[in-house]
Amino acid sequence: MNAHEARIANAPAVFVDLSASLPQMAGSRGDAQAWPSGGHQIGLAQWKPPERKRHIMNTLQSCAVALLLAVSTGISATALAQKAQISVDRGACINSNNAATPEPAIAACTRLLEALARGEISGPEGAAVHVARGNLHAARGDVERAIGDYDRAIMLDPNRAVACFNRAGALAASGEIDRALADYDRAIELDPMDADAHVGRGRAHYQKKDYAAAIADYDAALRLAPGDVEALAERGDAHERAGLYDRAAEDYSRLIFIEPRNAKTWNNRCWDRAVLGRLEEALTDCNEALRLAPDDPGTLDSRGFTYLKLGRFEQAVVDYDAALARNPREPGSLYGRGLAGLGQNDPGGGRADLAAAKALDPGVAEEFRRYGLGE
Repeated sequence: MNAHEARIANAPAVFVDLSASLPQMAGSRGDAQAWPSGGHQIGLAQWKPPERKRHIMNTLQSCAVALLLAVSTGISATALAQKAQISVDRGACINSNNAATPEPAIAACTRLLEALARGEISGPEGAAVHVARGNLHAARGDVERAIGDYDRAIMLDPNRAVACFNRAGALAASGEIDRALADYDRAIELDPMDADAHVGRGRAHYQKKDYAAAIADYDAALRLAPGDVEALAERGDAHERAGLYDRAAEDYSRLIFIEPRNAKTWNNRCWDRAVLGRLEEALTDCNEALRLAPDDPGTLDSRGFTYLKLGRFEQAVVDYDAALARNPREPGSLYGRGLAGLGQNDPGGGRADLAAAKALDPGVAEEFRRYGLGE
């Protein structure tokens, strides 16, 4: 990525585009960093503005100098004032790092685009401004306007990879997965070494349930960025969805090495190992997950499932009871408790749970049969 260029790292997170076509800004730094997965956090270019009072004084001094020059050179004071305003707006639009209150930055971007219409800034700079304003609209949750700005950025500069990438994220967030995939394809064509673009396209393939294609993109991302925990976690999930539980467990083992206090990862490996029949290892993983996150219903379900496969029905019922106390409409927990009830010679309660589970999810019985468990 070019210096001064930031981007949305997989919708709906938002970043400000800092184009290399813009002049170097004092106090700025290089590429903005992508947001971590899981959540949709807002991440912005890490530029620290100078002290506000000093910034205002510098602006006033610049305007005063501009007026003196206008007198001596005959240049229009209005034209010089417009140039000074453009310089101020560049800082406010391009380097904005306050997504919580983006309106002033949006106004600055809009003034720059008016300058573009007057021919006072270049087309490539205008493209960067459109991306920056699009990101600010996305920060406000206005995806439609964000996409409109990315559209215009791409019209001005069709080879701007970050505009394709950010529009892909916005399109995916709005449910237009096929269009998002086309934009990710273009972003990767323009920048084949962009690991984030491969992760974004992997997520789009995952949303279409094309798990093989998703895994291929996560593989590519991890070749480019071996320590990318988002790509590793999401590949583990895609491996699970594809029924590749051994590979999923390997991914989660790598994650546990990197983040040993991540309870969700311990739970995920517990589940995969239980499905594979590595039950004592699975039980150890679930116990560690519950030590890190006590009473988590997902982990209680996983440990109940492990006890069920071990034939320890009483303990399975205890865990399923605890999971259902927190999530009473979870079909898997109901079905597992129903099977454990049958194993405890409680046909009445067991059949009731099985029927309730199938009413919530008609496919739950088939899912458990794939795990080697049936009525």
